Amino acid sequence: MRCEMNRQSSFIRLLKYMRRYKLLYVCLIITMVAGTFLELSVAWFLSLITNAAVKGEVEAWSNLILIAVGILFFIALNSYVDTYFKQKASLKVRNDIRLDTLDHVLRLPQSYYDKNHSGELLARFTSDNQAVGEASGNIIMGLLKNPLLALCAFIYLLNINWPLALISISIGPLMILVGKLFGEAMRKKSIILQEAMGSATSFLQDVLSASVLYKIFGLEKKISKQYQQYSTTISEIERSQGKVQGSANAISGSIANLSFIIAILVAGYFVAKGNLEVGAMLAFIQLMNYLVQPFSILPALWSNMQQALAGAERIFQIIDAPKEYETLPEQGRAKSFRSLTISNVGFSYSNSKEDLVLRNVHFHVKAGQTIAIVGGSGGGKSTLFKLLLGLYSPTSGRIEIDNRSGESMALREYRDYFSLVPQETILFTGTIRDNILDGNLEADEASVIAAAKKANAYDFIMKLSEGFDTAIGERGSRLSGGQKQRIAIARAILRDAPILLLDEATAALDNESEKIVQDALAKLMVGKTTLVIAHRLTTVQNADLILVMENGNLVEQGTHNELLLAGGRYHSLYYTQLENEGTENIIMEA
Repeated sequence: MRCEMNRQSSFIRLLKYMRRYKLLYVCLIITMVAGTFLELSVAWFLSLITNAAVKGEVEAWSNLILIAVGILFFIALNSYVDTYFKQKASLKVRNDIRLDTLDHVLRLPQSYYDKNHSGELLARFTSDNQAVGEASGNIIMGLLKNPLLALCAFIYLLNINWPLALISISIGPLMILVGKLFGEAMRKKSIILQEAMGSATSFLQDVLSASVLYKIFGLEKKISKQYQQYSTTISEIERSQGKVQGSANAISGSIANLSFIIAILVAGYFVAKGNLEVGAMLAFIQLMNYLVQPFSILPALWSNMQQALAGAERIFQIIDAPKEYETLPEQGRAKSFRSLTISNVGFSYSNSKEDLVLRNVHFHVKAGQTIAIVGGSGGGKSTLFKLLLGLYSPTSGRIEIDNRSGESMALREYRDYFSLVPQETILFTGTIRDNILDGNLEADEASVIAAAKKANAYDFIMKLSEGFDTAIGERGSRLSGGQKQRIAIARAILRDAPILLLDEATAALDNESEKIVQDALAKLMVGKTTLVIAHRLTTVQNADLILVMENGNLVEQGTHNELLLAGGRYHSLYYTQLENEGTENIIMEA
């Protein structure tokens, strides 16, 4: 019952999109009606020409030829206009839904992305959107035209011979019953198929973005076997769909052929008795096709509509998901900043105080200070950054900027205080200039160049054949790790937000690249309030405050010297790392 209500709701919402193009659908209704009468005119013409031939009316042949040419011309013209309008309606509805889906996806909270695979979201923009577009064009017009054609053919048959008409229409209820029974089965299998295809798409997306990994680790055969399982599952579902569709077609075809044969036998009997003209019989045969064909097509159309509504339901589930913003926000940046205060912050991904991954974190940052966050893996450093960036809200405690709580500010206003250089560089497909400009979409060329120079990126950019217009490939695949990181730093420089977050920005770089990037980061940090997650403790000795995180707790805080004198966790981490680095240097020298 609930699925039925969801499909009805999805259909109503789909109609709202279609209603935006009322004039287009009015034109489609006109071409549908015109097409119906043009098809019926073929039966009328068959009767006309057959009777003329039987009666030997040779003088009527020139007029009959003109009528035939006229019918064929208008059928072709109407078919072209009808197809054009259906395609136009379909693409407009698809485009509107696609844009609305993206607008909503861009406003979804980070928690949604953490819980749902991007491949599943991608399927909503591709296969589901395609199915919905087809439903708003060919399918819905087919569901309207075929009953109209059958009704008009039945009325015409009544004028020829009402007993024959009743025999012919008897297939209607049976065909509708077949469509109802098999359509529901097809809808259920369609939902299962779309889910399986979504899982396969997610798997492929992971694989195709990790070509280096599977090549180096020799995972090709493993991946092939895994995908075979996905593909086999999809094939089995499609095979099952084929059985259902084949059964529906076989039963509906048998019913149609049986009624057709009975009607033809009866019509032939009436002709033999002289109660029906030969021309009328030929017209009857053609009209039978117009009566049987719609009932044969309707079950498949209904099944396709159910599949499309299942896709629409999945799309609308995304559009109905809770969002961060009512409208897409404009890019901005805060102009001033005095202090950042973290007061007894606790956080749980399940929003339960019994399952906290951060507990009672508290510290105070003044403008211009550098704060280092250190500790082992799983200590809560990255989670703390997510809270600071407004990607999640604290389960307990408060985050305040200039004595204003984050909750009292609009989310976009709060995020305008921050800029980020992540550990895993995130670049978009496009040019180097495009990616730097993401820091400030209104920046001029001089500002872009200045940011690149400050990020130690200008020299390598100018050595490229296209300079700032160089296409960087998917996620910057044509650039080295150090080059990508410098582009990200240039982007952060151009953003010029008062608070800078550095998430182990040099962790994945070699020594030479690290030195270049560290120099660029030093320039970026000038005049900024900086919070940095550090993996090498020797790089944060000059920080104004060092926070030591362990198992979600802030276990120590202070300056480098204060923490060493305290002889606690930081002291242990620092000297253990020094010993390890010394051992590495000895091995390298040897």
